[in-house]
Amino acid sequence: MIHLVDESGSESWADVCETLYLERRDDVSFYLDQSNRSGGPILEIGCATGRITEILSDFGKDVYAIDPSAPQLELARTKVNALDNSGDVTFTRSTLDNPDISSGEKYGLAIVPCYGFMSITDPTEQQRFLHNIRRNLSPGGRLVIEMEVPDPGVMLGDPATLYHYRDVNLRDESSVVLYSQRDYEDHSQIGYVKAVAEFLDSTGLVTKKVVHDLEFRYTFRWEMHHLLRLCGFEVLSLYGDFDEGPFTEESDQMVWVAGSRS
Repeated sequence: MIHLVDESGSESWADVCETLYLERRDDVSFYLDQSNRSGGPILEIGCATGRITEILSDFGKDVYAIDPSAPQLELARTKVNALDNSGDVTFTRSTLDNPDISSGEKYGLAIVPCYGFMSITDPTEQQRFLHNIRRNLSPGGRLVIEMEVPDPGVMLGDPATLYHYRDVNLRDESSVVLYSQRDYEDHSQIGYVKAVAEFLDSTGLVTKKVVHDLEFRYTFRWEMHHLLRLCGFEVLSLYGDFDEGPFTEESDQMVWVAGSRS
C-alpha cells in the first residue's frame, strides 16, 4: 500500500506522486457527481500534486485544498493556474492528522482521496480528524474517504522482500517502476513501507531512483463504520469501487460516503 501523504516535503517523492495516478479518472467522475449532489464548495484533504483539484476546478468547483508537502502543493498550483475560467481554489499547507481548516466556509463535500486517511496511524487522531471535518461541513454535507481493504499479502508478507508494486508508462515512452518493502504490526494495525521508484528512459535505462519511507494504518470495514458513527456521521454508502459497485469479499477498495448528522 502506497499513499501520497508526505510530511517531510520531499521534492523527489513529489515527482513520484505526480506519476503514480497520472491517467486515473474514475475517482474524479465520482467526486464531481458527489459535489453536484451536495452543492457548495469542496474541502479536499490530501490534494497531493493536484490531479483531482485541477479537474474539479476546471468544472467550476470552488475547492479548499490541503496537503503537508510544499513541493506537491507547488505542482498543484501550477496546474490550477494554467486553467481558464476555473473555480476558486485555495491551497493550504497543513498536516493531515489535524488539518488547518481556517477558511470560515462550510463545505457541502469533503474528500480524502488516494488513501490519505490511512496515513493517520493513531486511532485518537483519526477521531479528531473526523470530528474536525464534520464541524466544517454544512448541514447534510457529505464526506468521501477512499481506503484500501486490508490485504493479507501485506500483513503476512516477508519484510525482507522487495515486492513489485506498479508500472507507470509515460507518454514519452519512459516509465516508472515502483516496488515496496513492507512490515506490519498486528497489534497496532500499522504498516511500515519503504517505497522504491525507478525512473526508466525509453530504452529501459534507470535514470533516477527514489527511496521513500511511509507508514499507514489498516482500518477494517466495521471498525470504520462505527468510527464514522462515533464521530457524528451517518454511513450513506459503502462501495467497492468508484463505479458505485457493491462492496463484496472480492473488493480491494472501500469508498465510504457519509453524511454529517445535525
